[in-house]
Amino acid sequence: MHKKYNREITNIYLSDMNNILNGLISIKDAIDASVTADLQNNVFMKIGGKLDINVTTKQGNILYPATYQNSAFDNFSTDPARLAEKNFDILNEGIDVIVNVKILHYSFLAIALLLFYILIFLGGLYGYYRKISTKIHLDELQKNKELNRLHELENKRLQEIDILSEERESLLSEFDQLKSTFKKEKSQAEITEEDLFEEIELLENKLKEIDRLKGKIQELEKSQNHISRQKDKTVEKLGKRFKALYKNIEITNRALASLTDMTDEMSLKAEELIHQLNNDPSLVPVKRKVFSKKGKTTCFEVVFAYNGRLYFRKSKEKRIEILTIGSKNTQQKDMAFIDSL
Repeated sequence: MHKKYNREITNIYLSDMNNILNGLISIKDAIDASVTADLQNNVFMKIGGKLDINVTTKQGNILYPATYQNSAFDNFSTDPARLAEKNFDILNEGIDVIVNVKILHYSFLAIALLLFYILIFLGGLYGYYRKISTKIHLDELQKNKELNRLHELENKRLQEIDILSEERESLLSEFDQLKSTFKKEKSQAEITEEDLFEEIELLENKLKEIDRLKGKIQELEKSQNHISRQKDKTVEKLGKRFKALYKNIEITNRALASLTDMTDEMSLKAEELIHQLNNDPSLVPVKRKVFSKKGKTTCFEVVFAYNGRLYFRKSKEKRIEILTIGSKNTQQKDMAFIDSL
């Protein structure tokens, strides 16, 4: 900007060169008229800018701005020839143009520049916020995906264990029947030795099958224990996150475990309700007040997502304690848990 206006003033300060060389006007008055006319139409100065312009000869005599100087060229003759000669001498001597550009405080331009940089900063801040929000959202999606996979795997393993347990019971029953049959057949004299060995071989095969199934059940139990440990870690991570986010909330491990077993939609609705309880419990609509059978625990029941149920109470320190979270189908188990407190 400094170079721009320095170039602009340099181009216009001697715009009346014909009159200067013809001695019709002094060079000082010509510079004053040209610069003054340019500044009156300068948009930069109208919106709060300031131009400090100094035009001097090489010997330091000030030509602009107009000042009082007791020098020879301040009292030029009115004779055009002598004035033209003096103007020509000053031009040969050389003229220096110095322009300093400033922006006045509290001017429109200063405020506009300040707002511009504030908008740039806010834009960068908003971009950073969007980036962090996207990362958190992706982490949540990944966590939910992993929880769903573990939940499906757990259900599948439980079904396999149930099927193998039924097969085990069936084989044990069949084994007992075969053993009883073997004893009866053994007591019968008419059974041939060959038939007896066939029965023994069949019985041994059944025993081997039972041992194989026992080993498979043990492997599935180990797999189930691994899934349970993963679920415990998930519950622990969820508890740490809630403790960091919701300073006014205490939540039991049972409630955290219930959240991990819920669908994504139910879990999201439950967390929205927990967020409301943390910020302002008075805004949460309570369905009913629940009393335990022993009369030791009084809590409140809140409905969410139509089928969801959340039970909480207020501690002596006026904090919200979430006891358990479930659905209409788990209501009896949830009430039994509250009675046990």
